[in-house]
Amino acid sequence: MHGLEVLSFEDYLASLILKRDAYYPSPFVLSAVGGGGKTTTLLHLFADHFRERSILTTTTSMGAPKAGGSLSPPLSEALKNNAGLSNINTSPPLESGVWFSNRYLDIPGKHKGVDRNAIDHWVREERKEQRRDSLLLCEADGAKRKPLKAYASHEPVIPETTDLTAIVFGLSALGKPFDESIVHRSNIFSEVTGKAQGEMIDFSDIEQLIGSGHFLKGIPLTSKVAVILNQADILDPKDQADENLERWAHRLLAFRSIDAVFFTAYSKESRKTLYGVRRTTDFSPPVSAVIMAAGLSKRMEGKNKLLLPLMDMSVVSRTMAQSLRSDIRDFVVVTGHEAKAVQSEIGKALEEEMRFDQQLSVVYNRDYQEGQGTSVALGTRYLAPESAACFFIPGDQPFIEPLTLREIIEHWEPETIVIPLLGGRRASPVLFDRMFYDDLSKLTGDLGGRQVIMKHESHIKEVEVSGNNPFQNFDLDTPDDYEKALREMSEKGH
Repeated sequence: MHGLEVLSFEDYLASLILKRDAYYPSPFVLSAVGGGGKTTTLLHLFADHFRERSILTTTTSMGAPKAGGSLSPPLSEALKNNAGLSNINTSPPLESGVWFSNRYLDIPGKHKGVDRNAIDHWVREERKEQRRDSLLLCEADGAKRKPLKAYASHEPVIPETTDLTAIVFGLSALGKPFDESIVHRSNIFSEVTGKAQGEMIDFSDIEQLIGSGHFLKGIPLTSKVAVILNQADILDPKDQADENLERWAHRLLAFRSIDAVFFTAYSKESRKTLYGVRRTTDFSPPVSAVIMAAGLSKRMEGKNKLLLPLMDMSVVSRTMAQSLRSDIRDFVVVTGHEAKAVQSEIGKALEEEMRFDQQLSVVYNRDYQEGQGTSVALGTRYLAPESAACFFIPGDQPFIEPLTLREIIEHWEPETIVIPLLGGRRASPVLFDRMFYDDLSKLTGDLGGRQVIMKHESHIKEVEVSGNNPFQNFDLDTPDDYEKALREMSEKGH
């Protein structure tokens, strides 16, 4: 299998944090699900100081790390001496520490999980303040300390702001008879894998869980997905050989949603990656954007508003640059009026901002004078085949914020139309799930995506979004709008 990089899980995480920092300031959120070493993995990452502040939390429940007793996770000597694990709070700690909800009064040492909405709210507030000093480590389900599990209907509870989801499997289950002592929620596991009680568990059962989509449930579009096969040191020595681990890893990477696979082992005082590999090309379903840059600018008194200068960039170039700084990976630019000049301005943004994991097509709309609907329809037909959802971004929105786009994506669910609200009022851009692409590709006239929105009111999800720039939904339609935009640019020092 080509396009792979061999590395440790720690190096993988560090690279994702570095990449996230290049986009925009934000806490980095890692959510862990599954069984067979989930808590231990998070505890060791807590102590590694990937960022200035480590925060250990859960959306379900957890035993306090140093409370003692059977509910507390086992700690190495180094972790026992880690002061942050004694710093237990019911709100986000200001220094490295643990963030829980209230204690169970009848279960000593056990704490309730933090509401997922509270975690997401905190992350978004930190983003608004442009803070990037935190690594938040969230245990997003429970496994009763068993090596394998399956999800109940209410699981997992993964924060929407998650950047990396680690699916953990304990390899100590391999070769064991299948029953509830080995697999948490064994009845559901049996339904998903077809494995009968008493049959031996093998690697194909893990493949089946991944391939069925069971363990991809609840993972946000903005999250990378890594599989951690823990307890690899208990395998037969011949099975620990690199060529065998490589073969198993490649079997899991056959599923396009999986970004990386790691075989790990934990001793009393240390941990190590026996073998790890990541994709160098992202095959997960992308979020797309159609940049609407075909219009006539009829209200701009003879000028093409997209080509007007804003400081050192044109309007459309700045809109394109802001969009490229987001989590969107698939772009279609639709040109029409003064297409050659508009495409030249788009090219300037691409030179400065386009990343290796992004793709872009420029298409010319011969029918642009008939209205925006024709551009929406044409752009939709050129989206990546695997596109999961799509924004339609007017070319005259130079103040759109990458973090606002991220927040809208985080609220996406299958079969939804996510409409952002700013101050309680509907704004743009709207995010359409792929189920609406057929309707969008047939639009005509000048209403654009509004025709589809009106047709599918029951699928609408309105979301009040945050952001530091009240101008981010500002369209430049008239000369007065343009003068206002120039003043905004000058005042903000853009």
